[in-house]
Amino acid sequence: MYFKNFIVFGITHKDLDLCQRENFIQNDPTSLVELLFKEKKVVGYVNLSTCLRVEYYLHLDKNYSLEEFKMDIGRDDIFIKQGHEAVNYLFRVTCGFESVIKGEDQILAQIKKAQLTSMENKTSSSNINVIFNKAIELGKKFRNKSKICHNALSLEAISLKFIKNKVANLKDKKILILGVGDLARDIMELITKEEYDSLTITNRSYHKALEASNIYNADVISFENKLEEVAKSDIIISATSAPHAIIKKEEIQPLLNQNKDYIFLDLAVPRDIEDELNNFENINLYNIDDVWGIYYENLENRENLLTKYEYMLGEQMVNLKKWFEYKEGIA
Repeated sequence: MYFKNFIVFGITHKDLDLCQRENFIQNDPTSLVELLFKEKKVVGYVNLSTCLRVEYYLHLDKNYSLEEFKMDIGRDDIFIKQGHEAVNYLFRVTCGFESVIKGEDQILAQIKKAQLTSMENKTSSSNINVIFNKAIELGKKFRNKSKICHNALSLEAISLKFIKNKVANLKDKKILILGVGDLARDIMELITKEEYDSLTITNRSYHKALEASNIYNADVISFENKLEEVAKSDIIISATSAPHAIIKKEEIQPLLNQNKDYIFLDLAVPRDIEDELNNFENINLYNIDDVWGIYYENLENRENLLTKYEYMLGEQMVNLKKWFEYKEGIA
């Protein structure tokens, strides 16, 4: 086998809970790997550590067996893969098969960084670099061909997509956002990349709203004037941390324009907007569960894309084997 001395071991969110992952890290596996590297039992290694996985990709010395490594590592709460299985696992990780959000881009950047760090620290090896280069090349090709990342799965991206599915375009729409928390700010960030008539924000803390308005080039109003602004707007997105409804049917009804259609998207939990507003013919009120429906449709689509394009992993494995055959032929 061309890469029988290539192994991966570690933990992921699939195998261990947060406390168990913390325990693994606190036992400092990196020090053990570094010791094996200094003793020349390990020719090279790459440490891939994220919030959800801690993995070590190792090139073992030809005189150092997997059984000896298992004895040295002395743990039974980790996964270990060798040779073809280890390379295929790296391919799967790089393409996003093993991510919480399938096909996501972040893991590819993390793998690039991990390899670069290993090269800078002179802890890599030529074989590891070839395998990682092929994995990264595959990760890029896989995403480009499958278009798996074209369906964004973050809540803010799904929320904006949800709204755009409900209106012909945003170009002539007045948008109001209630709240300036992380979710509201993420949505503002995406909206500013679109064409729209105007963007207005409000928050109980006027200072925080003013701060956000400077960042996202939006108008700001006092929270006390929110109902009047609702009536002037076309799309109202609410994502506050209020413990009770802040837009009530009885208060908003007299202010609404009966000849105008409104879209309300309530992303707050508990909800910001009374459900009774849905009784108005010119109001379409949606909540976070409606948005998650789009999320799961996209999630199912991603699973289908992974299955459809999984053959690319096998093709890249063949390419990698050909490289090692060529290397052996000129050695």
